[in-house]
Amino acid sequence: MRVLVTGGTGFIGSAVVKDLISAGHEVIGLARTNASAERLKSFGATPCEGSLEDVDGLKDMAKSAESVIHMAFAHDFANFGEAAEKDIRAIQALGEGLAIQATNNPFVVTSGVPLGVIGQVATEEVDSDKDFPRKSEAAALPFADCGVRVSIVRPSRFVHGIGDLHGFIPQ
Repeated sequence: MRVLVTGGTGFIGSAVVKDLISAGHEVIGLARTNASAERLKSFGATPCEGSLEDVDGLKDMAKSAESVIHMAFAHDFANFGEAAEKDIRAIQALGEGLAIQATNNPFVVTSGVPLGVIGQVATEEVDSDKDFPRKSEAAALPFADCGVRVSIVRPSRFVHGIGDLHGFIPQ
C-alpha cells in the first residue's frame, strides 16, 4: 500500500514509518527540511518536500496515496491556537485528497492528548477536543461520510522510550 505520512521523523512517526516499511508498504513522508528528508530516506521512505501550510500540496499528495497517516503537529505552545488552526487546515486538505478517490482508503489522524475529567473514565465517547483549541477529531470525522475510513489515535501524554530527547518526560 502507498502510505503518505506526516510527522514521519518524530518520535512516534519514525517508529510508524519503520514498521510500515518492514511490512512491505511504500511510504511517502512529508519533509519540511533537508534533514527530515535525509532521515526519511535512511528509514527507506521517499521524502516529499512540503509543509502543513501547503494545503494544495497536501491535497495533491493525498490524492496519489492509498492511505494517509497524519501525525505532524507544530508544538508551538506559545502560539497553540495558531498551531491548532494549521492542523485543522492540513487535516481538511488531506481528507479532501482521499475523499476524491472515494475508495474507503484509511485516514489515521492523531489527536491531542486526551484531557478528560479527573476521576472520570475516558473512553472513545469522550470528546477530547471539547474546550481545547486543537480540533483534530472534529476536522477528520466528517470525511467518514465521504468514502474515507477515518481512525483517530489519541496518544498518551507519556509516550517515551530510547532516544526521546524532547517531549513531556524529559521536560
